Amino acid sequence: MNVWTIKRTLLIVGSILLTTSFTCFAQNHGNSVEKSQPSQKVVSKGKISQWFTHNGMEVLYQKAETLPMIDFRLIFDAGAARDSLFTAKNNVVLAGLAKLTNGLIFEGTASLSANQIADKFASLGVEYGNGSYRDMAVINIRTLSYEPQKQGALELLTQVLSHANFPDDALQREIARMMVALDYEDQTPSKRASRLFYETLYGHHPYGTPPNGTRESLKLIQREDLAAYYKQFYVAKNVVLAIVGDLTLVQAQAYAEKISNALPIGAKVAPLPFAQSNKEEIVIRKNHPSTQTTVLMGEPLLKRGDKDYYALYLGNHILGGSGFSARLMKEVRVKRGLTYSIGSYLVPMHAQGPYQFSFTTKQSSTQEAIQLVRDNLRQFIANGPTEEELNNAKLNITGSFPLRQASNKDIVENLAVIGFYDLPLDYLERYNSQIEAVTLEQIKSAFKRRVHPEKMATIIVGPQVEDKTIKALIMQDKKE
Repeated sequence: MNVWTIKRTLLIVGSILLTTSFTCFAQNHGNSVEKSQPSQKVVSKGKISQWFTHNGMEVLYQKAETLPMIDFRLIFDAGAARDSLFTAKNNVVLAGLAKLTNGLIFEGTASLSANQIADKFASLGVEYGNGSYRDMAVINIRTLSYEPQKQGALELLTQVLSHANFPDDALQREIARMMVALDYEDQTPSKRASRLFYETLYGHHPYGTPPNGTRESLKLIQREDLAAYYKQFYVAKNVVLAIVGDLTLVQAQAYAEKISNALPIGAKVAPLPFAQSNKEEIVIRKNHPSTQTTVLMGEPLLKRGDKDYYALYLGNHILGGSGFSARLMKEVRVKRGLTYSIGSYLVPMHAQGPYQFSFTTKQSSTQEAIQLVRDNLRQFIANGPTEEELNNAKLNITGSFPLRQASNKDIVENLAVIGFYDLPLDYLERYNSQIEAVTLEQIKSAFKRRVHPEKMATIIVGPQVEDKTIKALIMQDKKE
């Protein structure tokens, strides 16, 4: 055998081995995904990777191999705060439009009914869902990571995203259901108080728009409004996709491109305006035939990523956010028996979300309980927590933090929030160290600068409370 024959033989063998090797790799890893994957600039910190698809969709990914499943979570800047951009001819804001649009996404396409979509997802063993809130609208699916299931799930999801058509019969049915829900709100003191709370705090700010709509707005919403809302906000540049599960980075990139391509490029919606506190205290009383009085107090305070977040969060944990170990629980329930449950909550959002105090009490103890909460808040602003309270709070928060990342569902929700609110990729990794670094002086400073009892709204819903009682509360505050 001469030299040229040997070289020719080696080339043929090498070609056969290369072809065989690539075929085996493709069969084992999903060749359609791996071969077609375009290059994308990926930024990674810790376990989280971030990139943008070719039409502008932001993606966050974390691998989790423990279970053979994948979670996809799409979070659109398309919550109820955007309802204020849509009005009827008589200038009525189409409140409830965001919720209706999101709620009807899986109700049908031009070729599939709601039942067919549900049956197809069920046959693949896929969980799917959606949700609409003030800041955001969410679509999520959970699928097994085996090739037939995940490919089938993605095909169906992209078909729905591309061709959702909001059938009129489904729209009318959902509007009727939301009308009934409004009746339930009116009959439930806590829900009625919550609605009044947001309306009073935010007024004409987008956060003042009720997510569940009004009877007037729901009667005016048409199918064309849902289609217009979907067209404007359900676009690639206005969504963050979080992916967590049993798949490689390369696979995640390819699946993200597939989902992204099902959406028009569009544009990211403009930021929400700053939410100002009221210039003075507002007290709203609504009579309700209940056995207890519901009280909500608060003001707009905090947006996501705020530099004072950790100090305010720790301070609130001590004051009213830690259950039976909180000051308010000890003072209002344990020592005086004025309520069964009381708490305070920070709700950071795109714009300034509320700082809220919430409790129920007897009609006869309403004034005493409200004044006690105000007194404790003022004392806390003036003096801050003790060293012991701060150390206990840090232990409680950092010790429970791992439980907030215990499942794939927790992780994908955290990733979606990081992307949606533009938080650092190492936000979760640094969370406990940021909590540990907070000092007593930082808490006192943050509360003195940011919390204003004299500008808070107080919502009282319950049995008859005499006007002179409410006037007494306001006069007491003005004196102090």
